[in-house]
Amino acid sequence: MINKDIELRLEDIDDRLFTKNDRNGYAVYFLDQNLTEPFTGEIYVKFNDTIESEAEYKNGYKNGIEYIYNSEVNLEQTNENRGNVIFGISKEYDEDGNTVIASIVYNNDYLRSVESIDNKIQETKAYDDKFGESLPEYIQKLLKLSNEEIFKYEFKINNPYLNYKD
Repeated sequence: MINKDIELRLEDIDDRLFTKNDRNGYAVYFLDQNLTEPFTGEIYVKFNDTIESEAEYKNGYKNGIEYIYNSEVNLEQTNENRGNVIFGISKEYDEDGNTVIASIVYNNDYLRSVESIDNKIQETKAYDDKFGESLPEYIQKLLKLSNEEIFKYEFKINNPYLNYKD
């Protein structure tokens, strides 16, 4: 569970959910067959009776934090999402739960990454300014963080930058 205050938490195959695809082919979830009442809550995905991912949804879209687990149910990756794509910080973890890489991502495009190499936080992918000034405020703000700030970034429930409406 991501947010203990969430009102509705459903499995992705729950009969109460209805879907349509967004322009990228990702599911947008609704609570009615006419697709007029967008789902807000958490959706989890199971494989062989084990949760493999769980994510916050607002207005039908994956908007918020997403956790991805490996087959041993250890946290493998945490992402910030907006509008069904990774938007913000993404972190990957080793089998002991330690952060090994942290990245700034804009619409699934990894812009900048830092890793722990020999116990030293180092930039392994630098932002090449390919989007110039057209990046959203939140992504620009993240790009100004130091390597250590990116690596130690703490995910926040209800981050206002992660709200997308169609």
